[in-house]
Amino acid sequence: MNLDAVAAAHEQAAFSAYFSLVSPALREAAHGALRRARHNGKRCTGVDGTRWCDECEQTVHDRLLSGYATLRKTLAGAPPRTRTGDPVRELELVAGWFTSPEAIGHRIDLAARLLRRRPGNGEPAEIRAARAQLVHHPLMSLEAQVRRDDAVRRGASAQPVRDLRKSAWAEPLREDEAAFELLVDAVVRLRNGATDPYDIPADRLGRRGLDLSTARRSLRASLDRLRLLRPAFHLANVTIYLEHGEFFPELFQGLSRDPEELLVLDEEKRLARRTVTAILTDGRRPDHRVRYRVLLARICETDSENAAGLLTDTVNDLGISPLAADRFVRRLVRFICQAGPDWVSDQCRAAEST
Repeated sequence: MNLDAVAAAHEQAAFSAYFSLVSPALREAAHGALRRARHNGKRCTGVDGTRWCDECEQTVHDRLLSGYATLRKTLAGAPPRTRTGDPVRELELVAGWFTSPEAIGHRIDLAARLLRRRPGNGEPAEIRAARAQLVHHPLMSLEAQVRRDDAVRRGASAQPVRDLRKSAWAEPLREDEAAFELLVDAVVRLRNGATDPYDIPADRLGRRGLDLSTARRSLRASLDRLRLLRPAFHLANVTIYLEHGEFFPELFQGLSRDPEELLVLDEEKRLARRTVTAILTDGRRPDHRVRYRVLLARICETDSENAAGLLTDTVNDLGISPLAADRFVRRLVRFICQAGPDWVSDQCRAAEST
């Protein structure tokens, strides 16, 4: 397939050629932003490990279609225009490249390799323009857009900082300027992939002249007030990010440092305690009841450094796969955080004595 196929009149043939030319470079350029925005820096492996997850595949496909539509308009004589009303010259250059006589003998696979390379001295202007307009331009602000879209899809605010700063309901939160600054910072960090709202940056502490302990108490009070003032906002913009934490060790860091720091709604707390009680009092499988009690007690005592060992022991003790063990322990950690580690420890000791 040659480069002139991108400008073919037949849409299906033209898109197939465009896909072969642009998709490899577009995916490579989008990978880092998607990994940070959607997977907390981990590699996107999808369900079976052979392709990206459906959400990342769809995101890249949408950007690919957007670039293709823009190029087709340019080929038809209607290029996008700058703020001053001038046509985008780089796109016109790219369109001319696809319709030039040389395009007939230029193989698409070779051009696709050139698009994936870093810009270099002596690079043809057409390649540089195609990389800028067909690869990098569709990906502008990709990371921020993905975070915002995913948050809105989960029910969070599109612009939580604006809501906190401007909404009338948030006015009581703004009475203490220092505490409000810590609250906004925590919401933003959670939105950007942080798993612990109380891991307050040192520069934020220095700006206000606060020590870490004082700042955490202030932030805890602000989050608690936010939960009371606007439960739905707190659930969608704070709790849900703690619920969807990607990194297993961070769950233990939050658990072992201060159990009260993971604030949850009262209803969630009651549900978690009912679940833990049911696990500890299950009369149908006494052998499992004992194993689960030991596991719950151990989780309450585990920190991030020993999390991997806990998973290995869970695999051996329960006879389940590592993946199943990770999911099961992750779920128990969340229940313990919601129910309260001290309360769970007391219930485990009470169950052991009966």
